[in-house]
Amino acid sequence: MDFYKVDLKGFSQEEYRKLGGRLTTVKDTIRQLHQLGFWLEIVTLVIPGFNDSEGELRAMAEFLASISPDIPWHVTAFHKNYRMLEPDNTTARSLIRVAEIGKESGLRYVYAGNLPGRVGPYEHTFCPGCGTAVVKRLGYQILEISLTQGACSICKTNIPGVWT
Repeated sequence: MDFYKVDLKGFSQEEYRKLGGRLTTVKDTIRQLHQLGFWLEIVTLVIPGFNDSEGELRAMAEFLASISPDIPWHVTAFHKNYRMLEPDNTTARSLIRVAEIGKESGLRYVYAGNLPGRVGPYEHTFCPGCGTAVVKRLGYQILEISLTQGACSICKTNIPGVWT
């Protein structure tokens, strides 16, 4: 296995306990996977009133950036459905704000997902060297790739990831 996706459901030990998990275990797992050299991507489902306070989101982003600014953080919108009909859906504006918090905290690769065409630049991967969009997406569809052997085709900056 070359990579892992880890769900980071929040940054409150209390809320994690309600879900049957332990935040310290998840944080330790993230640290260990990175130390062992695995490619790691983090996903957080942003649920209004549960894990969407600015303080909690900033703490999550700062924790991830302290491990590596190159860890991708995917923040996704909650949609009320099936057994969870409350609270209201996460708005595009809220998701963009979460992505901005991630960038402000030092993360280079922050993606706002599952609201195709509504989250501006947060669907794409940008080169940290020259700012070129090296992977353009619309939702889960890749529209364009400007990488050569994992590097920006314009300035040749290496773009961390598992590229096939």
